[in-house]
Amino acid sequence: MRRKLVKQGHNTLTMSLPRKWCERNKLEEGEDIDVIEKGEYLLLSKEISKGAGKVSVDVTGLDRSTIILLIASLYRYGYDFISIITKDRKAVYHLHDKEVNIQSIIHFAVSRLLGAEIVSSTNESFKIEVIAEESREKFDTVLRRIFRLLIEMFEGFIEGIKKKDKAAIENVLLQHENIKKFINYGLRLLNKFGYKDAEKTTFYFSIISFLEKIDEIIKNFSGYVINEGTLNLSKKFSSLLEEILNSTKLYYNLFYKYDIKQISQLHKNRDLFKRRLYKSYKDLSKDDLFVLSNMMQIFDTLLDLTEQRMAIGYSD
Repeated sequence: MRRKLVKQGHNTLTMSLPRKWCERNKLEEGEDIDVIEKGEYLLLSKEISKGAGKVSVDVTGLDRSTIILLIASLYRYGYDFISIITKDRKAVYHLHDKEVNIQSIIHFAVSRLLGAEIVSSTNESFKIEVIAEESREKFDTVLRRIFRLLIEMFEGFIEGIKKKDKAAIENVLLQHENIKKFINYGLRLLNKFGYKDAEKTTFYFSIISFLEKIDEIIKNFSGYVINEGTLNLSKKFSSLLEEILNSTKLYYNLFYKYDIKQISQLHKNRDLFKRRLYKSYKDLSKDDLFVLSNMMQIFDTLLDLTEQRMAIGYSD
């Protein structure tokens, strides 16, 4: 719909709000509304700063992974009050083929949510509240933190492999949990407030989602190395793995200092890696090949990330 602007005073332009919209949002004369700038757009809302409000979900019969994912999804969406209801005392943990206590699952899920706390609990319900003050301005700091933590995690994984240090690999799993907090928080901020340039919000959402994929790849193979005891990986393996790490660092640098030539270098690095891996396969163990062939997904994810950065670069 289009509305005519009316001059009021020397420097102010006003317009009327649609009656049905005001009625639907129970707005009356004299009330305040929030006006949020999103690039070329203005977002009007009665309670824009209060998130998505409250939600209640029943997790009875769900497994551990689904419960954790559900809670994270509600937090990312922007809910400030999340009520979890269940008739179960335990839930299946498929990865380890066992049942675990529901209470421990809820506490673990909330430990991944920055600013969220369990404010009350019984055997059948848990109330989660986000108590931290949030703002759009925090997003850029959160995104840079995700990048840096991800690179530190990758470096720790390689260092643990080189030194055959199981404790160092186990620390990678702890780093993963820390990264997860910032990923959840970053996506929550985008859902609640959008990016400061509204047209770039979806691009930044995709960027964090792709970084999450890289985090999951490194985490999964850290768990594989620990659980399978495959610390006797070759020196050639470490060398090839470092090529993936260097390309991850290259993307981080070009993200904050955009240079399309560096994107071309990323494509070159990926293709050269494939050729080296093919030429080296006879010198690599079964474990080497299994981990490397799957870790190579990081290259493809980095190239997915370059598409997002190129779009942002040409809109700057």
